[in-house]
Amino acid sequence: MLFVKQLETGIDHSWTLRNFYKELQTKTANPVYRESILQAERDKRKHYELLQYVYYMLTGKYYYIENKKTDFTSFREGVLAALKSELKEAELYRDLLMDCPGRPIYQPIFLIMKQVTANVLRFNSIYKEIK
Repeated sequence: MLFVKQLETGIDHSWTLRNFYKELQTKTANPVYRESILQAERDKRKHYELLQYVYYMLTGKYYYIENKKTDFTSFREGVLAALKSELKEAELYRDLLMDCPGRPIYQPIFLIMKQVTANVLRFNSIYKEIK
């Protein structure tokens, strides 16, 4: 089932990005940047939980994730990687929304898609300032 495979991808991305954002926060002393990254990290945790909920509703089990690490050498490189990842995720959730099998599943996906857009704006703002 393609929808379930896309959910698995979303779960993996959310968990990986959450861990990545935790590390990215430590690479800047700017409190505004840290707060923006912290909010994105909280969003990823919420996305992970919502996607696991949807996955469970569809399959009757939770998806097992493997820990993956995103490497970066500078804060700027990390912010750019975060921006690209959020843009990629926006496309994924748009596709999930279009293929959504029902209203109970539509609502969490819509919420995630909305928050991903906010994260894109956060990282775009940071990237423009440090460029």
